[in-house]
Amino acid sequence: MPPKFGNFKIYFPNIVFKIIPDPRLTKHQAAFRIPLNLNKLDVRDYLTHIYNVTVTDVRTAVLPGKIMTNRFTGQKERTSRTKKAIVTMKETFQYPEAPDLDGDFGGKQKKFEMLRTANRMKGWNYRPSPEAKQLRKEIAEAQAKKDK
Repeated sequence: MPPKFGNFKIYFPNIVFKIIPDPRLTKHQAAFRIPLNLNKLDVRDYLTHIYNVTVTDVRTAVLPGKIMTNRFTGQKERTSRTKKAIVTMKETFQYPEAPDLDGDFGGKQKKFEMLRTANRMKGWNYRPSPEAKQLRKEIAEAQAKKDK
């Protein structure tokens, strides 16, 4: 008899924590933008179980939305509220490195496509500019390096 799959339930959190860089915090603190329905205990449990961080203190604050004028009606409206959590940890917190948007997410290729479509929109036959030629060369080199 084949083994049964699906008996062991695994729960993945569908919670998004966004890191907010804040120079006023100490090296043991980090600020996060979190969903409104989370409380301090949920924040502590999430960080300890998912990231294996020893949390000593959690402070939360609900920030009001900004007042903006609707450009169609002229009425004042408020954007949605957000919640900020300042977490104090036992270990020192280091901000993650910023991703390389050109290399990791195909930024050069997108830029090349935008140049190509912009030239086509003018109604001219496509002759790549020196910038487009350079981008095409860099994309080909990155693809060759990736295929190795």
